Amino acid sequence: MQIEQKQQLSLLMDGEITDQHVVEMVSHDESLQSCWHRYHIARDAMRGELHGSSLTLDITKQVAMAIADDDLYPQLTEQPSQSEISIPKAENLFWIRMKDIMAKVSQVGLAACVTLAIIAGVQYHQGQSDDVSGAPTLNTIPMGVNVAPVGGIQQHNDQQLLEKRQYDKIRLLVQDYELQKRLNAR
Repeated sequence: MQIEQKQQLSLLMDGEITDQHVVEMVSHDESLQSCWHRYHIARDAMRGELHGSSLTLDITKQVAMAIADDDLYPQLTEQPSQSEISIPKAENLFWIRMKDIMAKVSQVGLAACVTLAIIAGVQYHQGQSDDVSGAPTLNTIPMGVNVAPVGGIQQHNDQQLLEKRQYDKIRLLVQDYELQKRLNAR
């Protein structure tokens, strides 16, 4: 497409010319029609009037052409003859299998060595941190302050819990005794 045609198309779109020849040229030329469409999309985008329906990406033609041009099955110019084809020997097959087995064994051995190094490193570093101090590294709780768990339930010693239950039981027995005493006094 020539620059003159694009300029005429732009002028037609802006309403500066109303030449019937340009309209006929656009209606018969597919490349001018696609250019006309692109110009309108650009104009709508600049005005902020762009709708999602006007932005359609149609790549079916390009994909179809690429598939048609692609040589999926390259043809061999010469087929090898039966005498040129060599059959692998049993000795070679054994070494190929051994190579596969050794590769797998070496992978397992490497994984075992890495695991051993990690375990030894962790134990070494834990041994060093025990000598430093028993306090946590980051203590956000001030000294002498008790903190309730997130659920709002406080932890009690078994002894305190047992004493509270006994106190509640004695209190209920005394209340029951007082109630029985009032009922019998009437």
